[in-house]
Amino acid sequence: MEHVEYRRITASEDFEAIGRLRSQAFDARYIYAKGMANSAVDETDRAPNAYVFGMYYYGELVSTVRLQVVSKEYPTSVSTSLFPSTLKPLIEQGMSFIDPTRLAVDERISHLVPGLPLIMLRTAVMATTYFEADFCLSLVKEGHAPFYRRVFRSTALAGPEQFDLFAFPAVLFASPRQNEADICRRYPLFCYTESERRLMFETPASGALPLVVVPTAKVAAKAA
Repeated sequence: MEHVEYRRITASEDFEAIGRLRSQAFDARYIYAKGMANSAVDETDRAPNAYVFGMYYYGELVSTVRLQVVSKEYPTSVSTSLFPSTLKPLIEQGMSFIDPTRLAVDERISHLVPGLPLIMLRTAVMATTYFEADFCLSLVKEGHAPFYRRVFRSTALAGPEQFDLFAFPAVLFASPRQNEADICRRYPLFCYTESERRLMFETPASGALPLVVVPTAKVAAKAA
């Protein structure tokens, strides 16, 4: 992780790179029913409750994820649109969620660094605590369910259900915020410092975001 950096994506040229990575990763694994082509970046990436991150390894973009903060104020996300009968009543009761979607990893680099998806998903763990969300959602293939149960102690909320969007039946999982301490204990790479979390999600008064954020898992794990 010493050679990994995160960057919040806001510039058009960075979104172009994110789109290329998404297209290559999703088409290679047949995630979506149709090829991504020019639709890899869409209006959801610019939504007021969306945070898009890129992860760079030795300066090369190798992974990305989009996080949406779902609440009464912003009740719309990918998962809420697919499973409204499950999530909307919970949102109306005052619950909030982090909805990570568009997780993509460079296929070539992933063979050299198998842990890239986990390092990218650190952002979702941090976001769940930073925004005080009740749960972090996971919209995944049914075959990936054991991974989310094992790593995040997630439980199924809905599905499997087939949607026109995906090439596979999707299952909706949720991991409560209270799970974070256990997740970090079992997998120290998810540890982080408050300063890293703040840099990831706060927008300074100047409006200028940090160019890069360096993961602090090693420092945080030693201090725990």
